[in-house]
Amino acid sequence: MKRSQKVGMWSMLAAAFWMLLCTSCIREDRDDCPATVGSGVKVNFRYTYNVAENDAFGKEADGVCVWIFDEDGKFLSMQKDEGDHIVNGYAMLMPSLAVGKYKLVAWAKSMEHEGELSEFAFPELTAGQSVIGDLTAYLNRDENNVCSTRLNGLLSGTLDVEVKGTDEEEFTIDMMKCTNTLRVILMPARAGQTLHQEDYSFVIDGKNGWLDYKADPYGQGEVTYKPYYQELLQDETVAGKSRVSDAEINHAVVAELNTSRMMAEQGPRFRIINNRTGKDVLDINLTWFLSLQAVGEHRAEWDDQEYLDRQDTYAVTFFVDGDTFLQNYIIVNGWVVSLEDVSLG
Repeated sequence: MKRSQKVGMWSMLAAAFWMLLCTSCIREDRDDCPATVGSGVKVNFRYTYNVAENDAFGKEADGVCVWIFDEDGKFLSMQKDEGDHIVNGYAMLMPSLAVGKYKLVAWAKSMEHEGELSEFAFPELTAGQSVIGDLTAYLNRDENNVCSTRLNGLLSGTLDVEVKGTDEEEFTIDMMKCTNTLRVILMPARAGQTLHQEDYSFVIDGKNGWLDYKADPYGQGEVTYKPYYQELLQDETVAGKSRVSDAEINHAVVAELNTSRMMAEQGPRFRIINNRTGKDVLDINLTWFLSLQAVGEHRAEWDDQEYLDRQDTYAVTFFVDGDTFLQNYIIVNGWVVSLEDVSLG
């Protein structure tokens, strides 16, 4: 989420990083750019492609870059902006757009978390030479191809426009969020069973670590996601009721993972591993599993991919008894999903 203020050293670091990300928009050579016509073009940004269908652009974005291509997809220039003034209703002025047709590609991001591994990397394009297919978003990860860092939120949007040279021309780019948070809660299924957070590993084996300019899969995107947070949470004063055994429980292992855009067709695997035995307690198709929320949240007019794109945060609860994962039901975002007649493959 967007912070109301950015102060201190991190403000300077974030600004420096964003400048590096957007270096291709600062060029002395403008020979390939069209001449200025009229009083300029305004580009608005809207993020209603979410479950609530409310505009959340101002909450999600601290900075935005727009790459400008001609109608044939040749790169012309790039323009960026950042700061607390980026709120709902924010418009970017583009005074250099002459009469003609263009393809606009926008990427916006939050700036809550510092460090290269919290970011996606974008290539520097060359005006007059690079084409739209050269613009990609590559998820930074460590030398072991593992992403275990909390990611800054990333939004993507594209729009074909025609500038006619009249005053006050205005266009709106609809954005889609390309990062997700998965919160996993692992509960004991019976009285007397004690869980230890060091006994479990949580892993997502994905293929979505590299996106093209439309935020679709690009190239070799294999990446392994691991938690940026994992802890045993316990409260002796508050006891819940296990649905399985109706016994009091007061602790759970909780982990959180961030991922790039999840694609239903890729079928990423989510695994819970018992570290003592080295065996998988659970191994499921994650996107299929998350789509089971059709019970409540998943509206009839949305297919599985649209739901995955609209929903950016998931909270899932599993129940284990030793090395056994109980398949009777799972809780996803508050909805109880019965798995009695469903295969986990």
